[in-house]
Amino acid sequence: MESHAHHHCLDLIDRLNEYLDGELNADSCAELEAHLRACPECQELLLSLQQTVDLLHHLDDEPLPLPPALEDRLARQLQQRLATKSH
Repeated sequence: MESHAHHHCLDLIDRLNEYLDGELNADSCAELEAHLRACPECQELLLSLQQTVDLLHHLDDEPLPLPPALEDRLARQLQQRLATKSH
């Protein structure tokens, strides 16, 4: 990305939260969307931010299940620690 475009990215990054919250005016929204169509780095940042916001919204919901491999690893570690303490 050339330095001018990078500078433009930095200016727009500050507005991503407002964009996701639907708080940008129509002109700012159109400018940001035009930039996003042409900038893979900002698209990736927006996706990451959206995923973070989605996770935060689900914190009050039931906890997400652990991936099976992680759950198995944690269970083994817990069993090992309990076995070590009982000897």
